[in-house]
Amino acid sequence: MLTPATASAHGDWFIDLFTGEAEKIIEHLAGKLARRQFDVEPYWWVPGLPSPSDGGSVVAAVDGGGGIIPLAGGGALYVARAYGYVEGSDPERLLELRFYGARDTRVLDALRSWVEHRVAVRLALRLPPGSILLMDGSLWATITSSLLALIKLARGTIHSLGGVYTALLSGYTLAEIVKLVEVAEKQGIVLAYVSKDHSYRALKEKVLLEHVAKAAPSLEQVIASAIEWYPLNNRDILLEARRLVPEAYRAAYDAALDPSYRDTLFLQDTVGQAPGYTWQLTLPPPRNISQALMKGGPRGLAERAAEKTRQLIPGEPEVAEMDSLAERLPKTIDSLPGVRMQYIRFSPQDNPVLVEQPEPTTTYHTTGRILVEPNTKNTALIAQLAKHYAGPEYYNIPLIAAHINATLHTTQLEAYTRLLEQLAATRGLKLATTRRTRIATKTRKKRRKKRLFT
Repeated sequence: MLTPATASAHGDWFIDLFTGEAEKIIEHLAGKLARRQFDVEPYWWVPGLPSPSDGGSVVAAVDGGGGIIPLAGGGALYVARAYGYVEGSDPERLLELRFYGARDTRVLDALRSWVEHRVAVRLALRLPPGSILLMDGSLWATITSSLLALIKLARGTIHSLGGVYTALLSGYTLAEIVKLVEVAEKQGIVLAYVSKDHSYRALKEKVLLEHVAKAAPSLEQVIASAIEWYPLNNRDILLEARRLVPEAYRAAYDAALDPSYRDTLFLQDTVGQAPGYTWQLTLPPPRNISQALMKGGPRGLAERAAEKTRQLIPGEPEVAEMDSLAERLPKTIDSLPGVRMQYIRFSPQDNPVLVEQPEPTTTYHTTGRILVEPNTKNTALIAQLAKHYAGPEYYNIPLIAAHINATLHTTQLEAYTRLLEQLAATRGLKLATTRRTRIATKTRKKRRKKRLFT
């Protein structure tokens, strides 16, 4: 009699079939992988790292944390805080506590980003000229996601009230970014956003598609139009044009169009694992965001967002906030900075970090991807970043210090909750929470060796 035990006997009934299939596919892969040599000239890669000058610049770094305290009667309290670390000086600290009638992690992300940039502005106003101010995260992604939140509200394509609050806080973040860039430039502060975890494809698309265009002149116009934006524009047309690509360049073309093949892997395949850095690449906006802004312009977007807010949450204090924001939002959107991105590999054992800086000659809305050779100011920044590199776990000591101090741990959020309930009770208010607090999704794994920063 067949029993479950005998039916799930140890061993694998399919190992012989797998072996046969594996032998066939290995032969196929050998040819595929051999053809993955793109033969592109890495003129955009600078091997080695510049040496930091004596003394160096003052380095400051900002990171944030936050959590959600859901209320039993509905809605939630949002806690966001940011910490500005400064070498040899007092830090900057800021905490924002807000109630919204929705529970949405996107609201928390937007609130935290706003608080982080407010702290950064404070630092930029007090740091000496020549200082370096580091932000955790991506400048381009922050601007893009903030604009998208406002566009969704204006179009009425949000699916919960959380979309209203996210759009409001995103508008505040955009205004603070514009202010930060202006203050940093005026004060002579070098501003840079640093990402350890990233998944961009902008560099490999630029390099590989232009490499193919030189061999297939009939595709030059299609390719030029595609890389005017990020992400790629007209991917369907590019796929249909694959038949026009010479066989020798088809591997490069396929890699350029493969969404899973990211810049990090492209760097490994083309320049290896040695330390060094890329030229800076200007990063254009997504085409859908540009099109949305063209319909009525920034003022039309602001007015539609304010009107939608009045419709969805009439009588709420956020209506007045959005009306006030809408008055200055058009100028803010027009003034959003352009972005230059580059990759830096500090160690052969580590993945490259992504570093973004405001583009001094264009705005966020400028199309096209242009590779810019690093100047003296940029190499000085790279040298300082290399100076503060202490291995894969501590890719930048000031940013890690800011992260450790800003991160809101579960025990701290629970303590905040108890304190809030006690303060409410002293005023005769019974504040019932669900006790199911939620920590910001951005929080990374716990770092070791905290003694480095004591």
